[in-house]
Amino acid sequence: GILRVWDIESGECECELQGPHDQSVLSIYIIDNNHIMSTYSDNTIGLWDLEIKDYDKIYDSNIISDFDYNDYDNGDDYNDYHYHNSLSSILILNSNEAVSGFSNGKLVIWEIETGRIIRELIGHTDEIISISKLSDGRIVSSSKDKTIRIWDNSNNYTQINELVIVNNRVINVLHILPDDCIVTIDDYYNMSIWTKQSDKYTREIISHFDIYNNVSSISNFPNGHIVTSHRDGSIRVW
Repeated sequence: GILRVWDIESGECECELQGPHDQSVLSIYIIDNNHIMSTYSDNTIGLWDLEIKDYDKIYDSNIISDFDYNDYDNGDDYNDYHYHNSLSSILILNSNEAVSGFSNGKLVIWEIETGRIIRELIGHTDEIISISKLSDGRIVSSSKDKTIRIWDNSNNYTQINELVIVNNRVINVLHILPDDCIVTIDDYYNMSIWTKQSDKYTREIISHFDIYNNVSSISNFPNGHIVTSHRDGSIRVW
């Protein structure tokens, strides 16, 4: 459950952040220069203030209210509820808004400072796998329901487009390039680029991998070149 802040130039650890419990850290998100967010294996979300080097809040992953560990319930009903509503992904929209995806297919936009729910995005029917954002602020989400959905931030996040995945595949990795092309890896190990033409996205498969060298993550350089990391330990630039 420990987070460490590192100085990139010296490679030294500047500080360790220890929360109120010892659950495993699953992911870390940068909010701004002084605040970060972390998710934990017990379905909680931690907000950290780097100026005071301590946690600010602990939220229940369902973003209803501040989560008090003194009231933690280990009963079967609690565990079953959280298993079916567990947090699967987060995207920081701005310094005070985030969107969370859940195992039941629900997307929730919420206020970071208070935990208040702003809006629920209804459309996916299975676990949310990945959430990203286009340059104009629209949200892009992929799900085990084998679709990619795009949500319009200028119209109360109404769903405006759905990309039906060919060959009935699930998208496991999704990344947005600077020109708003969408790069995906499906569960058949195809790497594809989705390019917008008129009001629709078209898909081009640019590579195929196998279970041993499949892509685990995607990023890009400022010039748009794609960087992929692979399960065989390699890193490739495209």
